[in-house]
Amino acid sequence: MQVREYMSKPVYQVSEQTSLKEAVPLLGKHHIRHLPVTNGSRLVGMVTDRDIRRAQPGLLLGLGREDYEQVLLSTPVSRIMTREPVTVTEDTPLIDAVRLIVEKRFGSLPVVKGDELVGIFTEIDALKLLLEKLE
Repeated sequence: MQVREYMSKPVYQVSEQTSLKEAVPLLGKHHIRHLPVTNGSRLVGMVTDRDIRRAQPGLLLGLGREDYEQVLLSTPVSRIMTREPVTVTEDTPLIDAVRLIVEKRFGSLPVVKGDELVGIFTEIDALKLLLEKLE
């Protein structure tokens, strides 16, 4: 069994210039926690809902709503993304991908063909596989 059989696609992704303000609604709208960051079709990083939460200004700073929105609008995901994320290919054996997720405590693995993003394999995909096998 290979990653291609269980990866999610299409992949919701953002460019390096996408602002945090633009990225946040994508996560909610598509019920996802991981956004690959691309330059064209080339994967350049990953940003997660946790990364975005950490980057948002805290309520204790006393920023007004307008200033808060301006920070989100002026901060590109490239400032907070993980560069050179660990990836797998479509041909990666499923056991290797699941082992990576468990051992490294990753929430997802971008699936690439060369430098091109072609899918994403997430914890949820691994759980779906387990559920399928248990049924």
